[in-house]
Amino acid sequence: MRTARQLLVIGYPSRLLADHRALLAAAGAAGFEAELVSPSRLGLEVSPTGEQVVLDGLAPLPDQNPLPDRGVLPEVVLPRGVNRPWPLLRQVLACWQRAGVRVVPDVAAAELCADKLVTTRALVAAGVPVLPTVGVAPGPGVVLPGGIGTGELVAKPARASKAAGVERYSDPASAQAALGTTRSLLAGLVDHHVVQPLATGAGTDYRVIVARVGHRVLVPAVTRRHASAGGFVTDGEVEDVHDPWRDVPEVVEVATRAVLALGLAFGGVDVIEHEGRAVVLEVNAWPGLAAEVRGWQLAEVLVEVAASEPAP
Repeated sequence: MRTARQLLVIGYPSRLLADHRALLAAAGAAGFEAELVSPSRLGLEVSPTGEQVVLDGLAPLPDQNPLPDRGVLPEVVLPRGVNRPWPLLRQVLACWQRAGVRVVPDVAAAELCADKLVTTRALVAAGVPVLPTVGVAPGPGVVLPGGIGTGELVAKPARASKAAGVERYSDPASAQAALGTTRSLLAGLVDHHVVQPLATGAGTDYRVIVARVGHRVLVPAVTRRHASAGGFVTDGEVEDVHDPWRDVPEVVEVATRAVLALGLAFGGVDVIEHEGRAVVLEVNAWPGLAAEVRGWQLAEVLVEVAASEPAP
């Protein structure tokens, strides 16, 4: 039988190994019985009488009526790096939330971050600065509006991660010609794309980790990231910004506003300079914890967030 203070990390055992180990260790130190659960072990059982999450084919029961082979509902669930199975997990996690399980990030906030176009629209509605953005479905007939600009453009799948499928074009005509062919993304799915001007600060951006613990808003890490020689995707040298509120206050302020606008309790915000100001590039609902470099540092913050009650 599982204990009432159970914390499940939802992720693939073959990925993010150091992050998972750090999370499980930090959760154990905080008094949780922690377990890593592959998304493939989860399902949603639907019947005329209702629906329930199943784990390994069994439905956890409320703790007031436990059975030896089933246990109780987990107290906390932390999905990590689950972009591909998100359409199913969104429904699984929503079912858990309705049963009183604390899911971090909650489903509504994670859903806003699952699609770059949805994220951008939500941020614009909240007054958070972003790059001008156009959403298109690649295929014959794509026409880019003039408001996207006349210079270099970047196009990327709206639901991809880790710079997958990101492409750079010298002008709108080149981008339009390339997007005029249907392109696939992951397991044959055709995804819509977002198209944006190449930021004037391309080649350097910031990953800002923002966390909310009750009424407190924390910024436990800010990393300045650089592109490799000749590139624009920031996959090269990285360095910590040790005093971000002093050194890059606009970057931190914009990132914090983005996390609050999206309702995230813990998130990673990519911020870049464009035309003299900091703008949000994208927001990650389950950012990497860089455990290989930081050890338990960010994992402990995430567990603290998960264990705290959300601020009203």
